[in-house]
Amino acid sequence: LSSSDALDAGTGPVALVLRSRAEQLALLRTINTELAGTALLAVLAATLLSFGVARTITRPLAAITDVMREVSTTGDLTRKIAVGGRRWADEDAQLLATTFNTLTDSIARFQREVSQKERLSALGRLSTVIAHEIRNPLMIIKTALHTLRQPGAETARRGEAVADIDDEVARLNRVVNEVLDFARPIRFERMPADINLVCRESAAAAQAAPGPAVHLDLAASLPMVTTDAERLRVALVNLIVNARQAAEAHTPAAGAVGYDAAVVVSTYATDDRVAIVVADRGAGIAPADLPRVFDPYFTTKRGGTGLGLPIARNIVEGLGGVLSITSPPGRGTEIRIELPVGAPPS
Repeated sequence: LSSSDALDAGTGPVALVLRSRAEQLALLRTINTELAGTALLAVLAATLLSFGVARTITRPLAAITDVMREVSTTGDLTRKIAVGGRRWADEDAQLLATTFNTLTDSIARFQREVSQKERLSALGRLSTVIAHEIRNPLMIIKTALHTLRQPGAETARRGEAVADIDDEVARLNRVVNEVLDFARPIRFERMPADINLVCRESAAAAQAAPGPAVHLDLAASLPMVTTDAERLRVALVNLIVNARQAAEAHTPAAGAVGYDAAVVVSTYATDDRVAIVVADRGAGIAPADLPRVFDPYFTTKRGGTGLGLPIARNIVEGLGGVLSITSPPGRGTEIRIELPVGAPPS
């Protein structure tokens, strides 16, 4: 409109103001950039926080899972979860591990109580067997005394009678000692011990009588084990003597090929345990007899009392270890002892 027309219309003068949006766009870009950076930092912080929280939960759970997997594989209920350190900051995981350790302690204690009750029950059931074991030597001693009372007995006969009395008294003493060892709770005196040295001493003691030699295959670097070396030696001597007797009945005569390697005692270490293996190349144990070898007074040997293996197992289990036996028919017998390196719970 012209100025005159504008005046005629009564609108008056019109002013047009033009302003640039460049500053607003720059401000908006700055705000968007800062918001994107803040969002990125928030995502990174949330990721790191989530990772840290997950680590505090997954690491303890992984340790618990590893121990449970070992228990399911080995059947050893003495395994414990080591609780401590920074990774056990999560209270729920710590409570779960502590509960697991408490359960294993309760199960182990229950097993010990059941084992003790089984031993006492076995003594009650086998009282007649004990009477039989004692009656036979007494009859032989009585016969020998009758011979000694004969006024005209020859010197040779008297010597035989005295030897019979001496042998049967030793047999009675062995029976009584084994019954006592099996019945009473064993008191252990634990201290650091060299397992290889215990094996050498046990092998030397077991070879006092003629028979197959014992070959030692001992690991070069075994950790010291907190155990009762004297009690362990008793169990090992018993196992090695049994292995030599089994090998002697199934191997060539002394000096023949294979005679010296009929019995092998070996050691090795696995994680927090040390294993002792006593293997022989005898005829093995019949499959029907294998489940009964740890039953008191069960024996297939003439003159045996059937308490050697039960006593050995009581000693090993009392030391916190596990004693197992495998015997494929015709391929010999292998007895394995696994002991914890540290002292087990009392």
